[in-house]
Amino acid sequence: MAACSGNGGKGPEAQAAADTTPALACPKVSIPDETREVTQFRGGGARDMTDVVSRAAVLQYDGGCEFDDAGVTVNLNLLLGAERGPAARDAQGAYQYFVAITDPAGRIIGKQQFDTTIAFSPNVGKGTSAEELVQKIPLAKGATAAGYGILVGFQLTPEQLAFNRDPRKSF
Repeated sequence: MAACSGNGGKGPEAQAAADTTPALACPKVSIPDETREVTQFRGGGARDMTDVVSRAAVLQYDGGCEFDDAGVTVNLNLLLGAERGPAARDAQGAYQYFVAITDPAGRIIGKQQFDTTIAFSPNVGKGTSAEELVQKIPLAKGATAAGYGILVGFQLTPEQLAFNRDPRKSF
């Protein structure tokens, strides 16, 4: 019966102590709106719909974390999606995205860039890529990971970032 009691067979004193122990919280993962998407234009062209080579977006993410004496390991699964544009000549698109770790003050303390290629299906012109990443955050003894964060987004050129920030863009 004790194994089915929901407290692992521990007495009421042990359960009360466990209830006051702070839960280990994973770092918060977020995708800044301005880096959630990337639009690639053909070189030398204008910046309208007919000049789009491809567009890609971070569609979703999930994962979890594991704690040990050295800190926290975050397992992150990303789903990236892309579509061909009217100016595309290739059957795939190449993209660069980043994963950055922020400290409790919001400062970036580590950043990695990753390359991925997404093949466009022949009849639809869209494709996806599932990315599996592992990020390790060292923590001092007794520190919590709850104040840390993980930022995910596309690594953009200044022009791409300006395009994403432009409220007049129509697509």
